[in-house]
Amino acid sequence: MDLTRRMVLSLAAVVAAAPALAQGDDAVAYVRDFYVKEIARHAAKQNQSEDDFLRVFTKDAQELWRAAQANRSKANIPLGPIRHLFLGTGVLPGREVKLGAVTASGGGAVSVALTVQGNPRQLVIRTVREGGAWKFADIDYGDGESFIAYFRRLAGR
Repeated sequence: MDLTRRMVLSLAAVVAAAPALAQGDDAVAYVRDFYVKEIARHAAKQNQSEDDFLRVFTKDAQELWRAAQANRSKANIPLGPIRHLFLGTGVLPGREVKLGAVTASGGGAVSVALTVQGNPRQLVIRTVREGGAWKFADIDYGDGESFIAYFRRLAGR
């Protein structure tokens, strides 16, 4: 009887966890696919429209980015080092970027390993479902300032 009860509880735990695991797998696949395309776009030195750029972000992140753009000429804030908004600091056109492991990091976050000119770096993308689609809520570049923090500073918030 005790064995049967344990088996039922174990099965219930697996069934309960399955949607969360699938959701995490979906976010990882979404982020991986995005970064494969973004790195190819970067390597080809292709530009992208503002709409295409913003499409990947949540509505809140889009609004913050637009507020920062509107405040650009008013803000007396040093912009700091050049930052590729998807790949991080110092990723200039023509720099070699390679995608490494893309894995779930818990809490809706996806860890992305990159090498830029042979130097490793780790990004953490916080993902959420919005309007039935995966969106980036924030990107932690690993250098002390995330996408949201950077644009809050530029927007004067």
